[in-house]
Amino acid sequence: MIATTTARAASPSPAEPHSHTPSAARPAAHGGTPAREKGRPPAPGLAIADVFTLFQPLVSVRRNAVVGMEALSRGRVPGGAVMPPDIMFSTAAANGGALELDRLCRERAFAAFAPLVRRRPELLLFVNIDTAVLRRGVVGSGHIQRLAESTGISPNNVVLEIVESQVDDTDALMDFAARHRKLGFLVALDDVGAGHSNLERIAALKPDVLKLDRSLVSGLPDSFHRQEVVRALVGLARRIGAMTVAEGVEHEAEAALLMDLGADVMQGFLFAHPSPEGAVAEGGTAMHNVARAYALLTLAQVEEEERRVATLRSAVHRLREDLHRARPGDFDGILAGYLNAESTLECLYVLDASGRQISDTVCNPYRLSASRRFIYQPARRGTDHSLKEYFLPMRSGIEECLTAPYISRASGNLCVTLAVRFTDASGAPHVLCADAGRPDRRRRGA
Repeated sequence: MIATTTARAASPSPAEPHSHTPSAARPAAHGGTPAREKGRPPAPGLAIADVFTLFQPLVSVRRNAVVGMEALSRGRVPGGAVMPPDIMFSTAAANGGALELDRLCRERAFAAFAPLVRRRPELLLFVNIDTAVLRRGVVGSGHIQRLAESTGISPNNVVLEIVESQVDDTDALMDFAARHRKLGFLVALDDVGAGHSNLERIAALKPDVLKLDRSLVSGLPDSFHRQEVVRALVGLARRIGAMTVAEGVEHEAEAALLMDLGADVMQGFLFAHPSPEGAVAEGGTAMHNVARAYALLTLAQVEEEERRVATLRSAVHRLREDLHRARPGDFDGILAGYLNAESTLECLYVLDASGRQISDTVCNPYRLSASRRFIYQPARRGTDHSLKEYFLPMRSGIEECLTAPYISRASGNLCVTLAVRFTDASGAPHVLCADAGRPDRRRRGA
């Protein structure tokens, strides 16, 4: 039994991390959980009979593989009931035993993971670090390094998860990350995207893994803004060479969309609940279902986009023929005739060969938001569009250019712009620009 009393036990001070040798500093026979060293003081203030480890798998659907396991610590009170981890850790913190409990949980996690990694040498162990206890007197103790050596786990297989919101001593955190990265350990920044997250910490820590908070994942299919935040964080991770892990995935639609947004790895109840060995088999069926859902989503998106582009091109090419027979003074009236309640066209305007606007921006009144008119306003006659993404490619001689979706400065809506060349009745060259709406899910969720 570890402790059966809430009275504070005599133990080394957290500020003296070298004052005792952890039990897992010696090899565990056959990879089993090492018995607690005889005479070693219990975690102060905790009425728990044992600490044990559960694993939750992190999966890559694209690779159809489990790439890692997150170690989740649980306590057991006398009588066998499981103590919720938040109560276990808050009680330890209140009684000054946070550092010792943190280390004990890590010892159990390394010992439980050792037989798993022997069977699958490429498997990663994700282990949480209680950064609230990091300070100058603790960093550099070598505890994690000794654990890896004693259990035969390569540092390259260990990902140290840091929750930056808990950090009291930023310098100690940076020192901790630098020391362990130099030893070969990987560093993950946890809960990225949560309310307290600090993007500056990404630049400072240079993490190998970004774990996207479950608050970004929950309800993802119905929230345009969450989707764009995830897309931006995935793009950032790719540019800095980090892997992204999406936490809290519970539904196939969320998982398929996360794949579409580029997330590398996922974790959550959809694939497996925490268990002693990570329930690898349970993740297999879920991965197959998500792969199928992702394939169907991708095919549906491709077919829908092809239909939209074909409809847009047909309308714009008809308009181009009408403009070809007209003179510039008639352009505004012709443009207005193509905008109605059924049309997906939002704004139409004509540029000269240099990219300067020679018509008004004729907008579809059925697709403009009155409440946003002071933020988003149509470009006026004479506006220079020569550096816009829909005009610059035209300088190479191509006949038309279709942009990626973006937020229109004219309407505030998600749109694409199709730009096509034409000549007017006198033979003068122009470029017709058509902004067409895209389905906008921003107002369907927060």
